[in-house]
Amino acid sequence: MIIRNSVVIVYDIEIFPNVFHCTCKDTETNKLYFFEISNRKNQLTELVDFFFFKNTGDKMFCGYNNKHYDDVIINYLIDFYYKMDSLSYLKICNSLFNLSSTIVTSEEGDTSKFKRWKYAKYFYSMDLLTMLFSSKLRVGLKEMQVTMHYKNVEEYSGDFNQFLPDSEIDNMIEYNINDVESTTELLNRLKDDVQLRLFIEKEYGIDALSMDSVKFGETLLLKKYCEKTRLSEQYVKTLRSPMDYIPLKDVILPFISYKNPKLQDVLKDMKSQVVYSKERKGYEKKFVLSNVRYSIGVGGIHSLHTPRIFVPSDNEYIGHSDVASMYPSFIIKYKWIPRHLGKEFWQVYSQIYKERIEAKHSGQKLKNLALKLTLNSVTGKMQQETSWMYDPFSVFKIRINGQLILLMLVDRLLELNCKIVQVNTDGVMYIAQKAQREAVQEAVSEVEQLTQLTFESDDYEAFYQYAINDYFGVEKGYSQSHDPKLIEKKGMFITDPRLGKGLAPAIIPKAVINYFLTKQPISEYIKNSKNIEDFLMYQRVDKKFKVLHGDVPIQRINRFYASTNDYSLFKVDPTGKVANMLTKSGVTILNKMNDIPIEGRHLNYQYYISEANKIISEFVYQQLELF
Repeated sequence: MIIRNSVVIVYDIEIFPNVFHCTCKDTETNKLYFFEISNRKNQLTELVDFFFFKNTGDKMFCGYNNKHYDDVIINYLIDFYYKMDSLSYLKICNSLFNLSSTIVTSEEGDTSKFKRWKYAKYFYSMDLLTMLFSSKLRVGLKEMQVTMHYKNVEEYSGDFNQFLPDSEIDNMIEYNINDVESTTELLNRLKDDVQLRLFIEKEYGIDALSMDSVKFGETLLLKKYCEKTRLSEQYVKTLRSPMDYIPLKDVILPFISYKNPKLQDVLKDMKSQVVYSKERKGYEKKFVLSNVRYSIGVGGIHSLHTPRIFVPSDNEYIGHSDVASMYPSFIIKYKWIPRHLGKEFWQVYSQIYKERIEAKHSGQKLKNLALKLTLNSVTGKMQQETSWMYDPFSVFKIRINGQLILLMLVDRLLELNCKIVQVNTDGVMYIAQKAQREAVQEAVSEVEQLTQLTFESDDYEAFYQYAINDYFGVEKGYSQSHDPKLIEKKGMFITDPRLGKGLAPAIIPKAVINYFLTKQPISEYIKNSKNIEDFLMYQRVDKKFKVLHGDVPIQRINRFYASTNDYSLFKVDPTGKVANMLTKSGVTILNKMNDIPIEGRHLNYQYYISEANKIISEFVYQQLELF
């Protein structure tokens, strides 16, 4: 891979009290480079040459969590090269081990003891961890390997705090190579993400390669705001509009009103509340309206559900109306911006919004996505005390009025005798009579006119809701085309692995969805699957636990499948208490993929069949309860 006319070099390091090792991979030639400092050899000079002295800018280094760890170590080696060059291998390794321990044991966000090397600029690097996740959501490389279905997710079995025998060095290097190869695979999967950030760099002059979407959105807004106001970024970063206690009556729009007595009471109750802004769930109210349970409050609105199947009759349709770009629209229409930033912020935000719409209509996909992410980054930062956009009063206006406006639509739909399917975040799903379609659209238009917001509406052929964030919907047109893109999946029904989002057996939701769409028996569908990846799951336990497969100690992160001829998986806490991690079956560990055909794996098909049938039975039982 070439980025900025430089070859991407993926790298990773390992440190012991007596051994340092670094593996580098040229992503163009696939050549591996090894640098070792140990009793066997001392390649300090070769390493420093590769990263610094003989690096003419033709290499861009890439790692996973390298900005916080690997880069610091390499910068330290470069910084003190002339001193270290005269030291024994053991003193060099011991010095690196002490720095490594300092980094690993430092408090979250505290870089004071290694700041000098964390921010040194001896070589350029990009970090896939910070590209994917915010600083508060860090996913380890092993977990990324699991969700990639990577061939080898085995942890290193040795103790990094102990001297490594010479006889074990080559085994450690194999582990290190595996981390480099998996990071390379991750980089290849993130080509679109890389292209987006290169576009941002070219278009806006922001080095975004190691930034997550919220970070580069905030950075772009700050840059444009400072250009507009001619204020320094350093000064703007000190600004805030704190407000600890917020009377909700002060944030609610004056036109919010309801005809339904229950909703009138809800509004009255909300107006009487004063909330502490630093508690996201500081206010919550639950109520029942037309046999649907609702929860509203600081955390947002959603309906509360048991498993339900919604299939319209011949005279009905399932409609879904959601607010287009709800949060950005509030900011544009009502100027609910961080109060300390003034009209200039609104002007900057409005211009970005305009440019995004133009990019969308003209087919500029990268620009559209970049600006969309920028616009969406604001409300999260408005409730974050560490951000220069912090203003809880303004963000409460957005969040509280958003849910009250959705209830205004619910109010009107109930007047038309519609059945509410769900309400969640920015939209309402309902079942209405086909003869009422025009009246429903008039109700939506009325809310649009009152609020100055725009609703987008579409139809579903069926909707299967297990819980508020666990469902799948069959969009209009599926029965004719059978296009899998018309099956909307959420939560437990998502069948494709998501990077860093855990791993559950995909065969279960696949079988359930297929059953409801085709009536193919669960057992038949599951037993016909030949892809072992569909049956895999994983468990990760905290460092305080030990993990046993039967009575054999194994690593803390494990990929496995339910099997009929293998041991149970247990975790043991510091007191010796033992807990079964998959009580319904023994498991076969598959941390390292192999070529055994699925017929020879002794899969416990009954486990997967039972789990799928359980979901179906809950749907069916709840439907029977309705009648």
